[in-house]
Amino acid sequence: MKTAVKLSGTFFGILAALSTLVFDMEAFAASTSGTARQVVIAALTITNVSDLDFGTAAPSDVAKTVVPGTSETADNGSFTVAGQASTAYTITLPAAAITMTTGGGGANETISVNSWASYPAAGANGLLTGGGTQLLLVGATRAALGASQVAGTYTGSYTVTVVY
Repeated sequence: MKTAVKLSGTFFGILAALSTLVFDMEAFAASTSGTARQVVIAALTITNVSDLDFGTAAPSDVAKTVVPGTSETADNGSFTVAGQASTAYTITLPAAAITMTTGGGGANETISVNSWASYPAAGANGLLTGGGTQLLLVGATRAALGASQVAGTYTGSYTVTVVY
């Protein structure tokens, strides 16, 4: 019986020594704080400056392509992109054809427009100037006109998207 008591006394002695070590370790703890940070840049905007214009043509006219070019013309569509100075952005053009219509858009009152192109080229190619702007030019191909194409002014909308 004496041995069991002695063993118990030894056990409690070790336990007391360990708890002293644990409490002493807390005295050596350290902490610090950090700073959260967020930089907000100017919002990216795009504004239509001039429309894409395929001009005037007669029925049976062949397909017409307006190239974006590197400067604004009477034909290419142009947009002003504005945002954070010297910042790159991505350009997305229509992935599919759009339809221009006149009248009610019935038989011989529609014209397809496709093969979109831009300057700078679509994709991650836009770069705003040090002043935070860039001229974006758009071109496309108008389908050949049918022999019975109805006379009138044809219009259709397309979307150009820009994103940082």
